Amino acid sequence: MRELEEIRLPFGLGIERELLWEGKFPLSVYAEAARRAGSIVLAEQLLHRAASSLKGAR
Repeated sequence: MRELEEIRLPFGLGIERELLWEGKFPLSVYAEAARRAGSIVLAEQLLHRAASSLKGAR
């Protein structure tokens, strides 16, 4: 099995890992949120807003 860093995408792009990033949600949640939002960045913002509002509701 190849490492993610070895994968080549169109236009010579590659996949990079952020070693210091720690997700607050499982990767499957990020993926589904990104599909629904149409953007990974927007999805993360929406997830954090939702998590904050749920904390305030307790």
